[in-house]
Amino acid sequence: MTVSFNAGSLGLPTGLKDKPRVDFRVNDFVRVIESKGYRVAWQRASPCPCVPINAQTDQVNPNCTLCSGQGWILFKPSYAVTDARTIGELTPLQAQLAADAAVVRAVMSGLTATKQPYLDIGPRLEGQLMVTMRAENKLAYYDRIVNLDAVAVYAQIATLESGDTVPLRYPAVHVNLLRSESAVYTEGTDFDVVAGAVIFRTGVATTGLRVACHYLTHPSWRIVEHPHNVRLTQVKTKQTSLATPAGNPSDLPVQAIAKLEFLL
Repeated sequence: MTVSFNAGSLGLPTGLKDKPRVDFRVNDFVRVIESKGYRVAWQRASPCPCVPINAQTDQVNPNCTLCSGQGWILFKPSYAVTDARTIGELTPLQAQLAADAAVVRAVMSGLTATKQPYLDIGPRLEGQLMVTMRAENKLAYYDRIVNLDAVAVYAQIATLESGDTVPLRYPAVHVNLLRSESAVYTEGTDFDVVAGAVIFRTGVATTGLRVACHYLTHPSWRIVEHPHNVRLTQVKTKQTSLATPAGNPSDLPVQAIAKLEFLL
């Protein structure tokens, strides 16, 4: 439909309805998420029930085997809504990351670049973005989201505690550099990357070896704030009966702020 606008004219252009729809089309939101969103592995977070070592500050037990001293435990969402048609095939490493998670679609968009509102309380914007998911997939504080189709650089120092496997914080997709203070190691000759693990070949490394590892991994995020945890629209169009005088409330997609996990 072609709509023409003439300078100085009043009223709606010819062809436009004079009764615009004021509620949101929920299915349109869902369609965008499922067609444009990233595939992510989503885990819920819950406070760990370990007994604090300090009753006054509630400091978590650093030796807790359940939360590893972090104070939070992760578990698979039991009521996550997944559209199997849009998930597709997963690589062995992606399937490994999703073993204890729900694979869903999420729109991940950039946050405002201005830092002015945050200057008084510190630089909080680094490594942050907005995450939008279906209304059924309720995000909560400290939930974990791993982007299955993107890779990011991560670097760390690791010490071999036992065996030949390098204790990496995140599964490695590709290793850019692996070296000790005195030697540089080559993939395929000195070590192999197997299902995200970096494993030295027999006889190359010894227990206690300290190495720097620079590698690519699927980025991991944690929810740090959920300003749109609950969003509703009053559906008023083509309703035969109203649940309330204002209309029929319908859930809209939820939105939260996530931060790169290693920056927390």
